[in-house]
Amino acid sequence: MKKIIILLLGILMTVSSFSKTLVGKGEGPTEAIAQKEALADLSNQIQVTVKSNFTSQKTLSNGETNNDASSEISAISETKILGVDFEVKKKWFRSKYIATATLDETDTSLYEKKADELRNKVSTNYTQALGSENLKLQRNYLMNALKSYEDFESYKNVATILGSQKIYQLPITKTEIKNKLQSVEEKMNNSSLYNGINILYIKSSGQFKDNSKDFFDNAFNSILASISKENNNKIAISNANDSTVNTLVKVVLNSNYTTVKPAVYYNKKMITPDTNITTINVTVELYNKENIENLLTITVTGEGSDEKSVEASFEKAVKNAFAQMEEKLKSSLISY
Repeated sequence: MKKIIILLLGILMTVSSFSKTLVGKGEGPTEAIAQKEALADLSNQIQVTVKSNFTSQKTLSNGETNNDASSEISAISETKILGVDFEVKKKWFRSKYIATATLDETDTSLYEKKADELRNKVSTNYTQALGSENLKLQRNYLMNALKSYEDFESYKNVATILGSQKIYQLPITKTEIKNKLQSVEEKMNNSSLYNGINILYIKSSGQFKDNSKDFFDNAFNSILASISKENNNKIAISNANDSTVNTLVKVVLNSNYTTVKPAVYYNKKMITPDTNITTINVTVELYNKENIENLLTITVTGEGSDEKSVEASFEKAVKNAFAQMEEKLKSSLISY
């Protein structure tokens, strides 16, 4: 019982020993520069206070020992400091400004609220990572969880040195997130699949005339094959919808109509014959296979003309439309 009392007193003394007012000072030729320097100094004061106060504890709240966790302590940057009060004075005889940036216990709730938000983000992203079978999505979720964890620590630490005694419960430690992320990245590196995009083209839909769908599908498949050939280390085309596919491509023929441009005559002699002009509107959609989430939509209109047949006019319109979208589709796939 005495040991427990002594331990509680020790914790209370540690918390109560934290400074509840932090001050940074700066100077410069303008008020803005002086404030910026004061904010940077305040950030440095926070970092020093966080390190000196937290490294004095034997064990952190997540159970990690001081030796393991001292390097994990996060101090907040000046760009993320909340609730700062500035006081600026001008030294006329030296033509410079002196600024003081103050942070005190009245701002504690701001940091507690922000820490709560980030704690929830950690939990949400980590849960999504565990629920996903897609390695790329897992990596993204874990990287977000890790970033949110580091930001959470920053705001939690500032809240604590301002006097907060709030206890936060997180579902996992930062070390565990790092280990999980490392495991996922190793799997990705060991699989050529995740060196780039592996696409499955799900053919097309829309209102097609006669046998025009086959030409349409073959033309788009040629575009994908061309992109893949030029970027074979980043984009691959799959023939089957198996576990190696991470992106689905869908092409829709939104509209397809043909008009006839009448023949031109001069002195009853035909100068140009009747001409078929076909205009099409096409949408290409990319989906994440697992979540069926639309990653990109490209819409393009193509036009083709031919004196001989509607079919030939349509084929030219298809080629023109796909040629217009090729570069944009390629850059979008590679950036993804």
